[in-house]
Amino acid sequence: MRFIGCKTLLLDNIKAVIDEKAPDAKSLCDIFSGTATVARFFKRWYEIYSNDLLYFSYVLQKGTIENDCVPEFEVLRSSLSIQDPIDYFNSMSNSDMEVLEQKRRFFQNTYAPAGGRMYVTDENALRIDFARNTVEDWYKNGLISEDEYFYLVACIVEGVPFVSNTSGTYGAFHKEWERRSYKKYEVYRLDITTNGKNNKSYNCDGVELLRHIGGDVLYIDPPYNGRQYLPNYHVLETAAKYDFPEVCGVTGQRQYENQKSDFCLKTKAVPAFDELIKNAQFKHIILSYSTDGLMSVSEIEEVMKKYGKEGTFKIYEIPYRRYKSRNATLTDQLKELLVYVEK
Repeated sequence: MRFIGCKTLLLDNIKAVIDEKAPDAKSLCDIFSGTATVARFFKRWYEIYSNDLLYFSYVLQKGTIENDCVPEFEVLRSSLSIQDPIDYFNSMSNSDMEVLEQKRRFFQNTYAPAGGRMYVTDENALRIDFARNTVEDWYKNGLISEDEYFYLVACIVEGVPFVSNTSGTYGAFHKEWERRSYKKYEVYRLDITTNGKNNKSYNCDGVELLRHIGGDVLYIDPPYNGRQYLPNYHVLETAAKYDFPEVCGVTGQRQYENQKSDFCLKTKAVPAFDELIKNAQFKHIILSYSTDGLMSVSEIEEVMKKYGKEGTFKIYEIPYRRYKSRNATLTDQLKELLVYVEK
């Protein structure tokens, strides 16, 4: 999934730091989990605690972190003779889905041309609506368990970016259809790593959550800049909640007053980071951060040394992107930092 600050390319670097500094670790907390990329990767080796304030992130975590194997859907199979719900949705024709009442087609009525917007085509919006409504009905009628419900919703959400008419985020849609928009929407089959451990996912404020959980390794990947995440991913948030929200404006934004992050505010980022590190009941702390973030490296160092064991603070610099300045005469280099301290 395309996501601001996704750490797919840094997974091996993070693993190297953990192997060096915490070789005996048994548990890892991904406190700002996003797409759960980091949590899923490290589930092979550790008991995982994952968290994010965004509900669509929580759904991805519940579906792939708390679930320790792909659900078998036994009740659905015996009651409706549906052997594989993902195949069931993906093999249906658009005409088969036309049975869905118009008033239940939130995506088609809101995010597609039928609703005056172009996030997805009308046909793909209907496919999303049909799958999402059907899963909700199955759950309400006791045909799928909570684990099965979250797995299927996660698979539905994961499939949306593959057909979205955007540049990666959902702050706006293109006025002309991008090539990916013409693909048929499909529910995306997510893999699940089995580790036999008591993995747990949360949908909380990370600073507050750390007052109540503890373990070996805390991985921190906070927002770096002033862009709040929900306006950029409101369509995925609605796909996950499917709560028929009131939307406003040309882009159909949902309200997000209760989901704003202090880490996206210049005046609040450092105090929030201080509180986060202070609350952390983890022995090893690893921060992933970009040199163009709201917090300066010196501010990060001051906070981590304040609560860290003397002599354990270390910065790992990873060059990751070159860009040209506006006047095209200077070339600067951003760095991704992995910052470690022992609490």
